[in-house]
Amino acid sequence: MDRWLNHPTAIKLISLAIGIIMWAVVHFDPESSPNSVASLMETRKIEDVKIEAYGLDERNYVLKGLNPQTVKLTVRGTRSDLWSARKEDYRLRADLTSVGEGVHTLSLQLDLPRGVQLVEMTPGAVTVTVEALQTKEFEVTIRTRGSPAEGYIAGTPIVKPTNRVHVTLPANSLAQVTEVGAVIPVEGEKKAIKNKSVKLAAYDEDGKIIEGAFIDPAVVEVEVPITNPFKTVPLQFVMVGRMPPGLSIGTFEPDTEQVTVYGPKEALSKIEFVEADLPLANLTKSGKVTIALPDIPGITEISPAQVVVNVEVVLSDTRPLEGLPINWKGLGEGMSVKIVEPATGKADIVVKGSPSRLGKLQPGDVTVDADLSGKGPGTYTVPLIVNSPRFIEQSGGTSTATVEIAADVPASANPDGPVSSGNPSERPVQENAENAGAGNP
Repeated sequence: MDRWLNHPTAIKLISLAIGIIMWAVVHFDPESSPNSVASLMETRKIEDVKIEAYGLDERNYVLKGLNPQTVKLTVRGTRSDLWSARKEDYRLRADLTSVGEGVHTLSLQLDLPRGVQLVEMTPGAVTVTVEALQTKEFEVTIRTRGSPAEGYIAGTPIVKPTNRVHVTLPANSLAQVTEVGAVIPVEGEKKAIKNKSVKLAAYDEDGKIIEGAFIDPAVVEVEVPITNPFKTVPLQFVMVGRMPPGLSIGTFEPDTEQVTVYGPKEALSKIEFVEADLPLANLTKSGKVTIALPDIPGITEISPAQVVVNVEVVLSDTRPLEGLPINWKGLGEGMSVKIVEPATGKADIVVKGSPSRLGKLQPGDVTVDADLSGKGPGTYTVPLIVNSPRFIEQSGGTSTATVEIAADVPASANPDGPVSSGNPSERPVQENAENAGAGNP
């Protein structure tokens, strides 16, 4: 027996038997009867395998069509290899590396799972449509949606860092772009919306978003002012006090002559101008003066809150003005007035100011008034009010006038006629023709 087992032929027969047994174990089909063994190779159909496109120069082209987008595969392999392969392991790719604008038919590249062979691929090629890209610059339009809180107003949105962007699309699609922008809600807001990042989109004339647009930059920062109602009014400067002795204002140049006031509409309706007080006693030399604007009841904000004035301070000069008519204000109806002092019926005054301003004075630039409001018949000494251009003031001369006020006497009762007739409106009174000059300005 041992001699037979050591024979080479016996060893070969035994090895063959062991190999057949092992093959049977590996290929045994548990679903079949114990007496049958599965065949070595099988075929299988794989439906809807997706085609992947790659390699397109996306800076200059866009893939507009891929037909078909899936194919059907018939493959062959062992049952174990077919069962272990997933659908994702079957990869179909179309190489667009060398493709330009137009319609192209390309062969497909197929990657199969290990141990699986291709029997048939339907279809075996793909048609791709490629369009060239174009770029155009657009101005960004930011729109607001909704209304701020009652009494507040949404201002014009501000775009940062720039309000111009570039849009890249195929030529046909680019021609449809009418606006590039975004919408920001402001419903119920009371404060400014600041540094809000918004993603931009390209819109057609119907307000629909055009898909696939490449926008550079795609995101911008937006600020939306939310303010109270406002109005712009003139700025009036009030000269408070007097200039230091011997000094006058030569030039006066504010950096603005208007301000914007914010507040409820009712409060705004009462504001016609804003006053800025300039203390003259502090002006001892030329330079810039900052004036803070006052708080106004009912007004929430004044912009700017302060104004800067460039003031030139110069040495004063004087100029006499003689024979200025005196204008009476407030003389009662039915009353007449007679000038007692000055005897000429005219005011002789001296004004001071910068030499350049005094040199530009014209007849009528300086007037003299006296207020007789509420005064009945009698003799009165009343102060004279000198009205002069800004930065020119009276420094001497006639400062008061003595007058006699009497009730008008009917012409039939006074054959000599009245000295002067009353008139409630302001008018100059002249005693005689020789004193009717316009002064010597």
